[in-house]
Amino acid sequence: MTSSCRVQRTRRRAPCAPVGIGYLPIPDPRTWPVEARERFHQLTGDSSPLDVFIFVSRGFATMYLADAVTAAGLIEIDPREWHTEAGYPAFCFNPERVGAYTDKLTAAGYAVHLLEPAEQAGEQPAGSTRRAEVVNIADARCRRRSL
Repeated sequence: MTSSCRVQRTRRRAPCAPVGIGYLPIPDPRTWPVEARERFHQLTGDSSPLDVFIFVSRGFATMYLADAVTAAGLIEIDPREWHTEAGYPAFCFNPERVGAYTDKLTAAGYAVHLLEPAEQAGEQPAGSTRRAEVVNIADARCRRRSL
């Protein structure tokens, strides 16, 4: 009598549960909305892993996606300034702290770029900062749903 045996091959998968740095939840990067990642890339262009972008607009400064995670590893963040409701991390803080955060990130080897609306560009001293229209990257996700 011959017996047949069906071998099932399985591939181990890492769980897609959120992890965190300290007390800050970080959604799994594999689940970050594609639209948000594409919008971020449109605004920042080609950049290296050592480029970090701070968006400054209307009294707020914000870091998104991997840049927010980078900041969480180097800066003490108030949990009220950490947002993941849109499915990706966002660190929103008072723009008066941009200088101090830039110093910490630069000391760790990162190149910090400020992006702000064109009407605010004249208010900041010129330097190695990039200027671009700042739009909440979550807008791309909202627009996609309404189409």
